Amino acid sequence: MRKRLAAVLAFAFCFLTVTGLSAPAKAAEVKTGVGLSDHVMKAYTEKWKYSYGSIGQLRNGTRYTDCSGLIKSYLWWTGDKTNPNSSLVSVSGTGSGMLSSAKSKGTINYSNWSSLPRTHGLILYQPGHVGVYVGNNMAIDNRGTGYDMKYEKVFGRAKNKWTTWFKLPQLSYPTTGFATYNGNDYYYENGEYAIKTTRTIGDTIYTIDATGVITSTAPTPQAQAAEAAGIAAAEDKAAAATGTEPVPFDLDEDDTAVVAQP
Repeated sequence: MRKRLAAVLAFAFCFLTVTGLSAPAKAAEVKTGVGLSDHVMKAYTEKWKYSYGSIGQLRNGTRYTDCSGLIKSYLWWTGDKTNPNSSLVSVSGTGSGMLSSAKSKGTINYSNWSSLPRTHGLILYQPGHVGVYVGNNMAIDNRGTGYDMKYEKVFGRAKNKWTTWFKLPQLSYPTTGFATYNGNDYYYENGEYAIKTTRTIGDTIYTIDATGVITSTAPTPQAQAAEAAGIAAAEDKAAAATGTEPVPFDLDEDDTAVVAQP
């Protein structure tokens, strides 16, 4: 009997596994432009080094990439203590190949700041090199042997200027809604984060500075009025709940008030 039960359980396990009816596997992490921006900022902060052909491998406690390998290290990331896994995502091995695969791209006109969309994680290209746009006119790239990680302006850069921006097809980019990069919150509209404005979303007014960072929030007048009305109603309810009816009493023969007994 026991052998027959074990055989049945083993068959059921194999059936569920083969047919995919067992517990679903954990979904793969969605890779985003904002996530890439945080990743390359991490690489800059940790002072990764340049090594041609490297994709973020650890060597004596230091990570190494080349320019396109910096981007691939995010797509292939497996953790702070392990090397990236190149089998996780299919992506071109070179910056020019990445550019060729992009469906959304544009030329950077250095006389027109709006030629570069305000979008975290855009890939910046110049012949033979790629970097990552992280917003507020700043880019991060792993420049070359002896130069390593750089965090520099896009407009106002003295030489070796970026010529093209593009969206990497393997990444998801913000459209409309909130995004957080480097600990700061941003609000996106039509694929770009808003700047120098306020936005009322739901019951909250958001103030946004020139860099796109949400600097403060406040309830709308309607929300303030509703909150005040709610507080007043709660206070009235609490007052009513603590009130008691008068206790009935009688007078004794000496005209002394005594509490009436039930």
